[in-house]
Amino acid sequence: MADLLKVLLDKQPSWFFQVSSILLIIILIIVGFWIFRATKRYSESVDKEDRLVALLSERNEFENEKNNLISLTNQLNVALENGTSFIKDLNDYQPSESINPYIQTIIESMATDIKVVIGEKHRCGLWMADDDNGILRLFNGSASFSNGQTIQRILHINHSIAGRCYRKNTTLFIDDVTLDPDWSTSDGSSSYTSLICIPIINWGIITIDAKQKMNHNTVLIGKFYASIIEGFLNKFISGQIQNLSSEEVAAEHETMANEREEDDNEQE
Repeated sequence: MADLLKVLLDKQPSWFFQVSSILLIIILIIVGFWIFRATKRYSESVDKEDRLVALLSERNEFENEKNNLISLTNQLNVALENGTSFIKDLNDYQPSESINPYIQTIIESMATDIKVVIGEKHRCGLWMADDDNGILRLFNGSASFSNGQTIQRILHINHSIAGRCYRKNTTLFIDDVTLDPDWSTSDGSSSYTSLICIPIINWGIITIDAKQKMNHNTVLIGKFYASIIEGFLNKFISGQIQNLSSEEVAAEHETMANEREEDDNEQE
């Protein structure tokens, strides 16, 4: 077969090979052109798919951001509504009443209102300063604090994150307390890693613990509620001072009346 083909090719004129070469080149050019077009179409198709995937990813990011903004807005709306109610209670509060139920309600509400996602775990507390003993003592705690242990919980003013907040009278927002030099295992359960401390001048601090990172809205809500608690505390102590002053004035009047009576008796 190979010999036959060789004989046939030897008998062909020279122009046959020239024409065959030209036809072969033309065929290769046509095939190359179609391969190029097919490759280009495939590349364009892949590029469109990549752009579509990028657009879908971008859309999902915008959707998540929108949902997050809606959650944050709802969070602030709830806090503002409840805070307005607490301010009304503050305006109606009489210093002769017990202050503890009001503060406890605010602390419990704070632990609920700062949630953005259902299932988040938070723990809020009001710590009163005992400067003589250098400690902060838990005065009111949300339900996440162990029942019956409120009075026993203390933090050292000079050796804790909360104490630093009180000493420096500044708000602290810490994403991971285990990385803070003032943190120790005695500060609380290690499952609560995020912490916000808000000072209440001359009284103590508010703490907000979370098991996940918190947002700046939580700080704003905490400061809002802390200011209401401070209002209750100031109104309570002012009432106590006024009552004490009234008693002292009454006692002084009684003393003066007795002295006048004694003078009158002596004159007689």
